[in-house]
Parts: sequence; C-alpha cells; structure tokens
Amino acid sequence: MSEQERLWLWLNYGTEHNVKVFHQILNSFDDLSQAYQCAKKGEDSAFEGISATVLARLKEAADEKFMDRYTGWLHRHNISISTLLSDNYPTMLKEIDDAPTVLFYKGRLNAELALPIGIVGTRKCTDYGRDIARLFARQLVNQGATVVTGLAAGIDTYAALGALDDDSAQDAVVGVLGCGIDVVYPAQSGLLYEGVAERGVIITEFLPKTQPLPQNFPIRNRIISGLSLGVLVVEAGERSGASITAACALEQGRDVFAVPGRIIDPMSATTNRMIQQGEAKPVFCVSDILCEYLDSVKDLPYNATAKRLAFSSMSELEQRIYVLLQQGEKNVDELLCQTDCSAAMLNSALTAMEFSGIIKQLAGKVFAPDTIKTKVIIDE
Repeated sequence: MSEQERLWLWLNYGTEHNVKVFHQILNSFDDLSQAYQCAKKGEDSAFEGISATVLARLKEAADEKFMDRYTGWLHRHNISISTLLSDNYPTMLKEIDDAPTVLFYKGRLNAELALPIGIVGTRKCTDYGRDIARLFARQLVNQGATVVTGLAAGIDTYAALGALDDDSAQDAVVGVLGCGIDVVYPAQSGLLYEGVAERGVIITEFLPKTQPLPQNFPIRNRIISGLSLGVLVVEAGERSGASITAACALEQGRDVFAVPGRIIDPMSATTNRMIQQGEAKPVFCVSDILCEYLDSVKDLPYNATAKRLAFSSMSELEQRIYVLLQQGEKNVDELLCQTDCSAAMLNSALTAMEFSGIIKQLAGKVFAPDTIKTKVIIDE
C-alpha cells in the first residue's frame, strides 16, 4: 500500500466513508499528510466545521501503530483497497457525483469492465423471476458482458449464480455489498461469496465489520448503477429497493430495462409501471439489451449480438416457418398456403416465435427472421 493510499484509508476511516465530509477535509489542506499531522497533534482548529465525532475518529487513527494494525488486518484477510486515484478504480464509477472515495475489494478489480450490465430485483422473487435472472445473467456473460449485482437474497443471488454458470468466463460478475467486505450476507451465501471473489470481484465502500443494516442498501444501490452501462430490473414490488437502483440509474444517465410480468402479480408491479411510464425499456430476451450497445458488443470476445438457438429445439411447424422465411419475407396468407396448417396453429406459432425473438413482424404484417436478436444454429 502506497503512502497516498494509506492516507486516503485514514481519512476514509475517520469520516466513516462519508463522501461529502471526506472531500471537505481533503480540499481544506494543501496536502493530505498535513491533515494527518494536524489530527495527530490534536489541532482541532484546523478542521473547521467538522463534527466532534469525526474529529475523534481522525485523531484515533492518526497513529502509525493504529494504521499498521488496520492495514495488517486487511492484508491478512486478502482485502485490497482502491481509491479515486488508483489505476484500477472503475472508470464508470468515477463519473457519478458521489463516487466512493475508497473501495474495499476481494478478487480482481478492473478499471474497464466489459459491457457491465446491472441486474437487480426483489428479495421475495417468484420462480419466474428467479429463472429469468439466472438465464439473462448467463446469456449476458456468454456474450462477453459483465454482470453487476448486489449479492442479496432473491434476484441478486440468482443473477450472480447465472453469471457463474459459464465455467470458462473470467471477470464475469461484480458483487456490490451493503455491508463490510468481511461480512457474508445473507449468512448462507458463503459459497456464492467465494465464487464471486474467485471469478470476479466483491466490492463495498462500507468499512470492515459494518453490518448489513437496512439503511445501507439504498446507499449501496448507486454503486451498482454507477458501475453499469444499463440496469435490468427483473422483478420489483411496490416498495422494492430495486426501484431505488433504477432511479439512481436514470439520474446517472444510465439505461434502464425491465422484464414485463403479469399485471396481477405484485412482484411485477414496479417493472410494469416503469415500462408503462416510459422509464424503462421492456426486455423479452438478452438481445434487447445487447442491441443498445452494438458498438461495444462488436469488441467483445464472442463478437455476437444475438442469442444462439438450435434449430432442432424448435417445433416442426416453427422449423417449416423459419425455413420459408429464410427464403424471403412472407405474409400470413403466404405462410398459410405453404405450411398447410390451420390459421389458429399458424398464428400461435408466429406469436411464440416473435415473442422469443426468432422472427420479427414488419410493416404490412410481413414476417422475416430477426437476425439481430437470434442466431439459429442449423444442426450438422
């Protein structure tokens, strides 16, 4: 740890990671070492406008033995730090107004994340939300993206698990905590915590040993959105913290996506409302997200914007429709004549294929393959 990092760690401890107070003190001195010496000598007058509580913490930590114990503890627990001045501090996160001054992390922290997409949602998710979160996370990572999530119960957990499903993917996931880096929350998520630290990175701005108090999570949410190009809300009830993350994303100029749900499902209340009010783009498949970042996607390892679908996994009627549309755009009447099936069966198949992103409907009710969203793999 450099001397500059050590000083930032000292001030971060004294201010209890309060970004506003941190910068207030930082900007009051020509050099941070000067602030350290003033605290060490007990020169309270040098810290005008600073509370007695903060002053007491600054003076407590302005001691070489204290800082040696602090940095030694971090080292023994394989915990690293990154400050706003560090080379590996995430570039996207620097853009937000209240960027954390110090990040504690385990794993590999990179300044440039590959197409970072946040995935958030309710802790009390349905089976539908669970499956969608895991599927979308896995498909995003398969396309070379990085999943950013909170590691709380529910949608966060399944998004992290989905990101880890591809054993070959490295730097697949960023887990952002609402507690200290040494606190596993929920307690039963120890294996997930270890997996994320091994295959990606776990980060937090909260000081070590900080417990997962309810008020911490709204603070944590701005980091999830700040790290991400876009945020996907999978499920969120009326009072879900995911809506706070979405609001942060909008304030930070990030894209917001939402998975539609049943109108009678309380866990889809917020996502449906966000779509209705134009606050979020509805998402039916991963390509709906990737298409927003075509320039970025071209540079990804997989060089792909479309999900991959085996031709053999489609029904016999869907296969016949797809082969016909590969030959050229066709309307419903033409498809009826050439598939030799009932209108009801054809409409059902077309609806399912359009919903899945296999085909798209053009003006005049003409259909064509949707090659942007789906790459159909013909079996050898």
